[in-house]
Amino acid sequence: MIISHTHKFIFIKSFKTAGTSIDTTLSTFCSGADIVTPMNDFKHNRNEKGEFLHNAMNAEEFIKLGLPNLQHVEAKIIKSMVEPEVWGNYFKFSIARNPWDRAISYFYWDFRNNPALKPKKKLYNYLGVPFDELGQVRKLFSEYIKNTTLPSNDPFYVMDDELCVESVIRYENLLEDYANICKKLGLPSSELPQLKGGIRSAGYHYSEFYDAESKEIVAEQHKNDIRLFDYKFEKV
Repeated sequence: MIISHTHKFIFIKSFKTAGTSIDTTLSTFCSGADIVTPMNDFKHNRNEKGEFLHNAMNAEEFIKLGLPNLQHVEAKIIKSMVEPEVWGNYFKFSIARNPWDRAISYFYWDFRNNPALKPKKKLYNYLGVPFDELGQVRKLFSEYIKNTTLPSNDPFYVMDDELCVESVIRYENLLEDYANICKKLGLPSSELPQLKGGIRSAGYHYSEFYDAESKEIVAEQHKNDIRLFDYKFEKV
């Protein structure tokens, strides 16, 4: 999360939307009394060169709140912590993502360190029977969705069932939308670092992971993303 008094914007970081890359880049433009909540110095928060680029500053009041995740501060909390004219006049923005695609990222993120949940070849696969990696993953993903309530991103850009920010970047149009935000704020549209990459298996469209039940569960859990941004379940 960033509250920039220098550039008069509030960036509210949502879950699984490339927010780390944007938060990191925007933090490098901050100084003085700007507020940037800290980010853990984990390997996945470093760029491909191993550099930790994020600059936290002036976040003591938010740290005192004992929030479970300082990177992701809900809009209502930010509103309660800043002066009314800051909330009312600063340019507020966040990021949204197709919920069915985002659910896949949650799945891979939650199970990234669990070898028991990674597809394994059987003896008969080495004897010539084709290895159905996607089939194994689909079964694991279906059970995951049926037994997990994924957090929505509503708290970061929705209040009283309506948008509470001036702009929402779409993950699917990330670079162009981010460049437009930078232009509006008078910031250089620098290249975004590749952070938290390489966790999800490449080569599959998100729709290939779903059965009818898991598709409807995700739709039910993320009604506002579908309603406000007209997201649809697309197929290859």
